[in-house]
Amino acid sequence: MSFFRPEVAALKAYAMADEASLIKVNQNEAPWDWPEDLKAEAARVAAAVAFNRYPPFEEKTLTEALAKRWGLPPASFLVGNGSNELLQALFLSALGPGRKVLVPSPTFSLYRQLALMAGAPVAEVPLKDSVAYKPEAWIKAVRREKPALCLLCSPNNPTGAAYPDEALGDLITEAPGLVAVDEAYAEFASGTARAFLPKQENLIVLRTFSKAWGGAGLRLGYAMASPAVVSQVRKALLPYNVSPVTACLGVLALKNAPLFEERVRSLVVERGKLIEALGRLPGLTVFPSQANFVLVRVAKGTAAERFLALKKRGVLVRDVSHLAGLERCLRLSVGSPEENKAQVNALAEVMA
Repeated sequence: MSFFRPEVAALKAYAMADEASLIKVNQNEAPWDWPEDLKAEAARVAAAVAFNRYPPFEEKTLTEALAKRWGLPPASFLVGNGSNELLQALFLSALGPGRKVLVPSPTFSLYRQLALMAGAPVAEVPLKDSVAYKPEAWIKAVRREKPALCLLCSPNNPTGAAYPDEALGDLITEAPGLVAVDEAYAEFASGTARAFLPKQENLIVLRTFSKAWGGAGLRLGYAMASPAVVSQVRKALLPYNVSPVTACLGVLALKNAPLFEERVRSLVVERGKLIEALGRLPGLTVFPSQANFVLVRVAKGTAAERFLALKKRGVLVRDVSHLAGLERCLRLSVGSPEENKAQVNALAEVMA
């Protein structure tokens, strides 16, 4: 395909097979859909939207609801068609040839793909034992690489480790460029970078409705930053990037925050039970997690073999063994109590 950039033609596209018939614990989704009464309310809210009209050029209702929740001015928020779209806009607006991005290794594979599309060089900071953040290593890397953008996934996907809150301020101060914290899983963790806003003007925090809010199918995310940063990143977004239907459903979710917050608390309890149950299985190393998933390493065989064996037993997990330092590793989403029991039982059979 000579019409395309060689590095794009050589890139393996980000893809996911549809395996809906299995116990699906491979994409870190919420295990529970919205309740029927809330979905009925969602249908009424969506029906009130004029489908034949363009929405306001800048989405205001959702940004005002987010501003009220977080105690920041509406101008500090930018909404997107999932937080991935906002990451893409950030890369396009802040990076380019000679403008480097610093990322953890291992981490979410989409970051490197977005950097390639932006034509930006990538530098990596290895995690401690391939799992946990090492703040001192990040300070050294910032001084050495002088990146235009430091990107932290916290809690990190797929390891589940969060960047220590007490060390984040030093990184933000030391960084010569922007510091972005992808907090897709922050609701399940004990800390957040939000506390550094609005004082730190080089910080941008990204959130999503896909995980804790049970809205993976909505495709809705948002960024928090200083108004000056928001105004620049906005330039890389296409007009009317978020459907008004999606935006009003985001507002509805925020109005029902106690429901989703209670679900998060329940899932954190289930995470503890899942980690404990997995820890009792022979030949399995279980890593700590502050997210809604758990990383495990099998002692013998390959992750691919265990993945296929689990799939035959009706359980779909994520094989992450191709990532640096994660040999023989699988990632398991925290599901409902029934799903967690099923995946533990299947793993017990496979490990035996």
